[in-house]
Amino acid sequence: MAQEIAEITRFLRKSPPFDLLSNEELSRISPRVTVTYHRAGDEILTAGKSNDRLMIVRSGAVELRLAGRELTARLESGSAFAYPSILRGGEIRNTTIALEDTLIYALPGAEFLRLRDENPRFREYFSEDESDRIRHALRRREEEAYSGFDAVRIDSLMRRTSPVTCAPEDSIRDAAQIMQAADVSTLAVCDGADLVGILSDKDLRNRVVATGLPPTQPVSAVMTPNPRTLHTHDSVAEAMALMASGGFRHIPLLDKSGVLAGMISSSDILAHLGHNAIDAGLAIARAETAEALVAAARRIPDSFVRMVRQGLSPRHVTRFVSALGEATHRRAAELAEAELGPPPVPYALAVFGSLAREEQLVGSDQDNGLLIADEVDAAGEEYFAALGTRISDLLHECGFVYCKGGIMAKNADQRLTATGWRKRYEDWIERPDEDRILRATIFFDMRCVHGEAKLVEDLRSDVVAHASKSSIFASYLASDAQRSKVPLGIFRNLVLEDAADGSKVFDVKAQAIMPIIDVARTLALSNGSVAVGTAERLRAIAQDGRMATGDAQSLIDAMTLVSELRIRHQADQVADGIEPDNAIAPSTLSPLERDHLKDAFGVIRGALDSLRRNLAGGIA
Repeated sequence: MAQEIAEITRFLRKSPPFDLLSNEELSRISPRVTVTYHRAGDEILTAGKSNDRLMIVRSGAVELRLAGRELTARLESGSAFAYPSILRGGEIRNTTIALEDTLIYALPGAEFLRLRDENPRFREYFSEDESDRIRHALRRREEEAYSGFDAVRIDSLMRRTSPVTCAPEDSIRDAAQIMQAADVSTLAVCDGADLVGILSDKDLRNRVVATGLPPTQPVSAVMTPNPRTLHTHDSVAEAMALMASGGFRHIPLLDKSGVLAGMISSSDILAHLGHNAIDAGLAIARAETAEALVAAARRIPDSFVRMVRQGLSPRHVTRFVSALGEATHRRAAELAEAELGPPPVPYALAVFGSLAREEQLVGSDQDNGLLIADEVDAAGEEYFAALGTRISDLLHECGFVYCKGGIMAKNADQRLTATGWRKRYEDWIERPDEDRILRATIFFDMRCVHGEAKLVEDLRSDVVAHASKSSIFASYLASDAQRSKVPLGIFRNLVLEDAADGSKVFDVKAQAIMPIIDVARTLALSNGSVAVGTAERLRAIAQDGRMATGDAQSLIDAMTLVSELRIRHQADQVADGIEPDNAIAPSTLSPLERDHLKDAFGVIRGALDSLRRNLAGGIA
């Protein structure tokens, strides 16, 4: 018996989340574990009945079927199940069947609930729903990422040697003039040597301009009083944690005597983390020749790897890479204009897809086009043909390879007048079919990166207004989103899908990221939102009441989690000199990552189901 208990302890010690428990705790619970053996095909739990034990697969494998029918998961050694029924009071929803001869460890429900009450990390792992588990996982990952910056003092990032201040009795106008003269976006408000508040651009917008408050009023009427502070010797990690927890953009820094020493901003920290990216951006913007631009743009993959290695969040990595891509497109257009002469009529270089959403990574092809003012004549069309060709060719040399689908300014159907583009979008919206929607969705993510931005903004406003009035167009978009085959999870080293046919690699873009983008795009367009970024769209949808705020945040969290896997995968490939792709082998994932992925898949599948029920009626 003692030997069997020791074996149980050893097994639990290496199985998440029991590996988080102390040795004393493991020694305490191991004798409470019972062991059962099940032959292949045995029904271990039955939907509709009651359960009071947490179960862990010791050896063998099991599968879970909702109400005894729909496959929901396959679990292997080390996986826990049946805890949702304990949290529900006993009700079993999934029938569990042994796939092969299987040994099960079972912990009494009361012991499980005690562990959950007494251990926060254990409780996070066994959260009541998958959204909570993803959120906890992201928070833990962020904390781990911050740890690399513990050694960097926050004052080493300060750009000014003395703080810019005003007095609380100064007028708002005087304070704004101080901010303008010093070129700062936040002002420290001091009563003598004491810091009493801060005044930011945001305060001026929200508390002065938006409310019509006279600028003669004192700063004390609109400042944020008693701001959170750090000391100059605190670390970058502490500043990042404080900003993240409080949603702050600026933090006043105090010296050893408690006197204001300066102000640190999120931009200062980002500049520190992404200095390589900023250097690459400057080189791109200053490129005087095509050769210089190509050389600068070829630094983007190296900057990408450095950002990932420095622990930047997925959101910041994609934002930085997109910013570099945008800078490259803009400079390519400027150099092309320099070669060909000034454009005969106003035009805009628009990008579509991931670059428009500011979600681009390295290795992306180019998706762009020209919007040309309607008054262009035949000679002007020849100019723009040459301009579009030069831009596309230059981008190709920079690493933004030609689009296999032909979505690039060198092709005539990607160089249209504003009226021509409107007719094209009208045709997609008013006469949709499966094939046209499949090829057109990328165009509904568009943004101007050079030229007359108003041409793109007006087009996008018209397109969104038009699309929001067409329920059949929304139905086709919702139906198109259902093409994605989101897995159920990872089983051993195969991807588990509905048909239970496992594949050896998981396409993180096609099977997890694109479905979220599709859901956000469809709901945003049907709701008349002009937002373009996926997270931005989901927040706008939630704000308009078209989606529960918690559901929108769960999708954003799921996208962050799968994007992190994709970014890490591609960074490793780029560092090894391999062309980046989206195919992740399950064998490279840790047991915890597999669990988190399963939760993310559940959130995405739920969103697709909701989209199908609410918008795809009659098509899907």
